[in-house]
Amino acid sequence: MRISSLRGRNLHFILTFAFSILLIPACFYTRLRIDPPQYSFFFTWAVQSTLWASFLYQFGVPGAWNPFRTHLQRLIPLAFLVALLFFLFGRRSGAMYSVAGAAICEFSFRKGRWNSIAKALLPWLYLSLGIEVALAFSSVIVSLRPSTQFDGFFTHLDSYFLFGASVVQFSHALPLYLPAEAIYYSMGGIMGATLLFLCLAADLRAAFQTAGAILTAYYLSVVVSWFFPAQGPFLATALPHTLFTAGSQHASIVNAAVLYHHRAWITAPPAFYVSFPSMHIAQPIIAAWSLRRWPRASALAFAYCALLVPCILILEWHYFVDILSGILVAILALAFVSQADHLPDPVPSLIESPVLPEANFPQ
Repeated sequence: MRISSLRGRNLHFILTFAFSILLIPACFYTRLRIDPPQYSFFFTWAVQSTLWASFLYQFGVPGAWNPFRTHLQRLIPLAFLVALLFFLFGRRSGAMYSVAGAAICEFSFRKGRWNSIAKALLPWLYLSLGIEVALAFSSVIVSLRPSTQFDGFFTHLDSYFLFGASVVQFSHALPLYLPAEAIYYSMGGIMGATLLFLCLAADLRAAFQTAGAILTAYYLSVVVSWFFPAQGPFLATALPHTLFTAGSQHASIVNAAVLYHHRAWITAPPAFYVSFPSMHIAQPIIAAWSLRRWPRASALAFAYCALLVPCILILEWHYFVDILSGILVAILALAFVSQADHLPDPVPSLIESPVLPEANFPQ
């Protein structure tokens, strides 16, 4: 696929700049204030990205386990670190921080290049900025249009794809809520892991192209949501109140109503009110495709995408047609940004690349 240099390489920057500038008059018109993102969000995202990167590297790159056959004594201080993290943060958070901490220690032991990690901050910040702009525009839209205007239409449309059933019926028939939450809320990590992979491969341009493709998908979804505003199948029924998702969905309904009926200035809660198309499936698909230089890692990422689909439905976040449209948006965004034009030739594994950690692995 050959696309002009402007469209393939630069237009996502222009789109981000244009949407950022347009956000200013849009917020004045709708009387919305946009708060800066919380630092805790970025910290959680960084930990998830480290977890995903270590998982994809160890299981998706041939030979990645070989270094564990030597210098086993380094596992002794690592065990003390794991015990301390479990003591400080409990089982769930302790396990997450332990894996991330072990990955960082192992990266240092294998003499990984920290400047490659630092370079990943640039596309990461660019992606974060664009996502914040898209979230703000979704608040602008629900301030001007009823957020549930097309929910009935999508419920009816789903019945054709689900043979007369609905997402709510599917969710109640397969109430695996806790596993679904664990899978669903780890989605952001795969995007950060992809940026880390590309930057460790000394391909900052490809990292920016991946971030640009994700942002292009966001901007497309915002435009589509203006014409087809909907919130999701969770409007029809509530999940068990003990779930984190139930509280998030209730807050989404309340906040959307407050935004639509407000008249004075108001601070928009950080949320994305776009149901159609589903960005929850579009983002990991783009990330999985961007990892295609490492076939095993890409296959694992695509397997996660396949597993994510039933989790989205179980948690009632999206209609089935939202997922289909999200896949289409991901394909359009990838074609639009055209990463294939300037990725270097594929390499069999990270180990064979001279800029990656194991090239200087100590004997």
